[in-house]
Amino acid sequence: GWKRARERPRQDGAIRRGVGVAAGMWGWEGATVSTAIVKLFPDGSVNLNIGASDIGTGTKTVMAMVVAEELGVPLEKVQVEHADTGTTQYAPSSGGSQTVVANAPAVRSAAAEVRTRLLEMAAEELKRSVNDLAVKEGTIQVLSDPTKKVSLSELRSLGRAQMIVGVGRRDPHPEGKIPLPFVAQFAEVEVNVKTGEVKVTRFLAAHDSGRVMNRLTYENQVLGGVTMGIGFAATEARVLDAQQTGKMVNANWHDYRIPTAMDVPVDQTCLPIDPKDTECNNTGSKGLGEPATIPTAAAVANAVYNATGIRVTHAPITPMQMLALLAQQGERR
Repeated sequence: GWKRARERPRQDGAIRRGVGVAAGMWGWEGATVSTAIVKLFPDGSVNLNIGASDIGTGTKTVMAMVVAEELGVPLEKVQVEHADTGTTQYAPSSGGSQTVVANAPAVRSAAAEVRTRLLEMAAEELKRSVNDLAVKEGTIQVLSDPTKKVSLSELRSLGRAQMIVGVGRRDPHPEGKIPLPFVAQFAEVEVNVKTGEVKVTRFLAAHDSGRVMNRLTYENQVLGGVTMGIGFAATEARVLDAQQTGKMVNANWHDYRIPTAMDVPVDQTCLPIDPKDTECNNTGSKGLGEPATIPTAAAVANAVYNATGIRVTHAPITPMQMLALLAQQGERR
């Protein structure tokens, strides 16, 4: 762990090692509403209608997972219809680390309404109490007698109805309540005092993002945000022709150095922290996106300070800048 990292030799020839930590948070007012419609059909398939767009963050997958969990159906049975202003429901814009928080509660409410009506139908048909029934793996199961179950396609009342429709709505946060995601990130670096190069060798991101709906998409967002933060800390610099044109002179992939696989550490850890807080919404979600980037550069800079005793206050930390600061440090000594 990080205790061992702090105990490692701080110096190895021209290499200086250090560890750093930085924390951050993200907030949003949450004043917008969102709505969702869920339809369950006799063959066990489900249609989810939402307005949220998927900008590559896995929104469709996560929303389908919310429905599948609430209705007890396989994920592949859920079809998502989304992001069409003519046919889908209202949703705030996707972004700002709020897409899941803003939409999942409405989706879950709609699916819960469908589940309630489905169990009421099944209770009447099977002559059982609603409390003695559950939907699992696409079947209605009797809790008091697990051997008794009926598939949705065998439920005559559902066949006659042709579909069950549920409508869900997410209202603004309760007054005085905002689900703030918090993050603490830890960086380990090596600084070459001869070349000025700064290399991030290890990184850990601990995020209180509320409930993690999908671990894969969660880690993708965190690692992507960390990569962006490392770029801000070490490689990315916008160079402007301030004297004449005011234009950016390195607006190309060669001169504007976004991080590559060689610039980010192989050893990266994502640590989700879920306080199981459902006070603000019925899913316990808090949001993820920007928080992964916010403290990254600060963690790297703190690690550089731990390694060299130099406070770097300008990003990116280029070899040229590092050598100049090391020279100044030598002069001061």
